[in-house]
Amino acid sequence: MAVTGFLLRVLVMTYVITWSAADLKDEAPCDSPIFCNGPLLVAAQNARIYNDSKTFVDLHLKESEETILAAFNQLPNATDADAMKTFVEEYFDGPNIEFEDWEPSDWTENPGFIEGIKDADLKEWAKDLNELWKDLGRQIKQDVLTNADRYSLMHVENPFIVPGGRFREFYYWDSYWIFKGLLLSEMTETVKGMLTNFVSITKSLGHVPNGNRVYYEKRSQPPFLIPSVYLYLQATDDMETIRTFLPDLETEYQFWMTNRSIDITKDSNVHTLNRYNVYMGMPRPESYREDIETAHGNNEEEAAEVYSNLASAAESGWDFSTRWFRDGATLATIRTKEIVPVDLNSVLCLCERALYEMYNMAGNATKAETYLQAFNKRKEAIAAVLWSEEHGAWFDYDTVSGNTVEEFYPSNIMPMWASCYEDTNDVQQKVLDYLKGEGVLDYAGGIPTSLTRSGQQWDYPNAWPPLQDIVIETLRQSDVEEANDYALKLAQNWTLTNWRAYNETNLMFEKYDVERQGVPGHGGEYAVQAGFGWTNGVIMSLLDHYGDQLQIDTDSGSHETAFILLNIICFVIALFLSHDV
Repeated sequence: MAVTGFLLRVLVMTYVITWSAADLKDEAPCDSPIFCNGPLLVAAQNARIYNDSKTFVDLHLKESEETILAAFNQLPNATDADAMKTFVEEYFDGPNIEFEDWEPSDWTENPGFIEGIKDADLKEWAKDLNELWKDLGRQIKQDVLTNADRYSLMHVENPFIVPGGRFREFYYWDSYWIFKGLLLSEMTETVKGMLTNFVSITKSLGHVPNGNRVYYEKRSQPPFLIPSVYLYLQATDDMETIRTFLPDLETEYQFWMTNRSIDITKDSNVHTLNRYNVYMGMPRPESYREDIETAHGNNEEEAAEVYSNLASAAESGWDFSTRWFRDGATLATIRTKEIVPVDLNSVLCLCERALYEMYNMAGNATKAETYLQAFNKRKEAIAAVLWSEEHGAWFDYDTVSGNTVEEFYPSNIMPMWASCYEDTNDVQQKVLDYLKGEGVLDYAGGIPTSLTRSGQQWDYPNAWPPLQDIVIETLRQSDVEEANDYALKLAQNWTLTNWRAYNETNLMFEKYDVERQGVPGHGGEYAVQAGFGWTNGVIMSLLDHYGDQLQIDTDSGSHETAFILLNIICFVIALFLSHDV
């Protein structure tokens, strides 16, 4: 059986290598001639009908695909913006018409974690955040299944929680932190339904996509399905459901090992690690104009590589960051596929450990041993290829130069978060010293995403909720007492950042500014979004762990400045949302 499996893997990988040698420029994001590729998409996006490129590809077709394409082919002036605006108004409607009202049956007014919160203001805020799940909940209409070709949305059976704003569908890695919040809100049936959605989509696509839109189907996101299922199991002991999930969890894992793996030779030893690597040579439909502009000046083949690297960065979740740029500054030099990222390999290590634990609990010793070996091999690979004893951290690996990229990113400590390391030579102390030496523990508004001010949203001065949670959890679980103290300090700062913004706007934002506590982040392809699923989940987790210690300090000197900036930002957001979203 083992030999057969090995041969199958070799055949699959040979196929992938051959497939990758095909003409990349002809590889569309999906097969839809309206939502993914074709002259109608080009004409509609070039007409700039909407400020946000995503709006057009989230619309609903009023007529059949064939009728609309035939009408478009008869259009005498498709390059005229006014003509295309009229055409789109006649044949499309939306966005946001794919859903029906949904009230979660498992929502409860006073989940238990709220009782542990000491500060009265924070306790009331936690109740507000618990209410927000109802605003962010979505149930897809049956018509999306009946008339699938009229929607870009992929139908799933169960209701789910969205991030918010322009993100109208569910997103892969966002959901891990949403799950953390939902489980604290005791909404276990909602979590089970969402996990079932992920599993069902894995059955049809062979992996979990970036989100449930057809234009996302060829790219994924950091693979958090397996850790999410393990979270659910720890909260519910529902081993019966997990047994039904396990074969599909393996499918998701094998997608990454077959399509996203790479062998690295270090000190004469070959180590298998993973990277982001989307085989797609056309612009992302939801960022069509932006991608065309980024690739401007390249020939067809060069542009296809730019598009593939842009999609791969979107797959990483870090879209975009100088982390992926060859020159460390310019989006047009993006080369995501050349980087072996610390965070992806840490998450996969977490997957391997969780699969070991779940198969062990399921009584399948053979499978458990397989994933225990995979976990140990990845620990060895991460230590050999990514660890720097000199700096006391792990770093991304550049496959072209053969060196690590020794720039600061919060992802540099993620093997410790994933327990994917051997704690020898005081690794925990070295990691803390590294963070202190980089000066990233001292910002009032959170841990910066990088130390490069580029205008990209996954760079300085933005701070993102999942990265805050990862750093705080890493330090909270450390055996080093000073690290525990820093975890509390960071939790206090991040809580104040979120609370101050909410106190002035009644909004939770997707990202914040590390330099100005309580001010939303900025930069990138779109305006800062409010909602916000993973932001809520992270704050709930902090209030659960530190509820007896966190408190509101209303005397901050930066509060007045933050108030002024927040009102300006919220005005811009309202103006933006009134156009498209």
